[in-house]
Amino acid sequence: MKTRGIFIVVLIALVTLTKVSAATYSLEPSADARVIDLPGFQNNNYLGNILSCYTESSSLNTQRTFIQFDLSSITLAPTQIVQSATLTLFAYTGFGTNTGFQPMEIYRVVAPWTESGLTWQNRDATHLWTTPGGDFVSSGGKPYSISTSSATDGQPVAWDVTALVQEWASHVSTNYGLMLKSESGNHLCFYQRETGTAALHPNLTVVTGPGLPPFHAYSSGGQVVLWWTSTNAVLQERTNLSSSVNWSDSGRPVAQANGTNSVTISSPTGKNFFRLRLGP
Repeated sequence: MKTRGIFIVVLIALVTLTKVSAATYSLEPSADARVIDLPGFQNNNYLGNILSCYTESSSLNTQRTFIQFDLSSITLAPTQIVQSATLTLFAYTGFGTNTGFQPMEIYRVVAPWTESGLTWQNRDATHLWTTPGGDFVSSGGKPYSISTSSATDGQPVAWDVTALVQEWASHVSTNYGLMLKSESGNHLCFYQRETGTAALHPNLTVVTGPGLPPFHAYSSGGQVVLWWTSTNAVLQERTNLSSSVNWSDSGRPVAQANGTNSVTISSPTGKNFFRLRLGP
């Protein structure tokens, strides 16, 4: 972080958790489809077909799966978080299994796509992916979640996607769904949402409950950005943690967008300590 002098940010979440009961949501995808990087198949759409992370470098066959869930039924209170979120897919082994225990990785998709227009080249009927195979990002340079399961047919395979769903539910990132990819030697596929057996449909189970709202700091272009998601919280600050120095509400401008709040500190110097209190 480029700064003039020493700048220290200490984030303290100071909120009184009101009684918020836990809630569990069981969701099926609003869209799911696979794409294939195989000569002659890059422009094929596989609407209603099996899902796959089948990968075989020797045959130039790489397959990825895109899944999206409608989270509009999940509304977080100011002192509520996503306590857990689990993605479950059910193995289809008609093309083999994951005998090498290859990592099956979850990433966040960063562009809209349609189930009927999705291909290796296209994200919908008219728009190309910026990068063939999908536009996606990791979390801090790592997949959001990994499974190395070698499942038998119909057996569930699960991923912990709590961090990803928390991002979506608190509007930190836009919900364009997730992408599943793997490495060479993994021949495992999965049942899709259209399969006739309801028990084999993909599922996202989300549990919400009491918790501190996310409150973070990151550096950006020589600046420090503070952000949080609670709309019922006020930023406070002081220059040291001595008991003789009182916390005071910060007069820094707060930018609001997509359900998040942020404060940008330019040319930071010295020591600054920040916390949130419940408003007003």
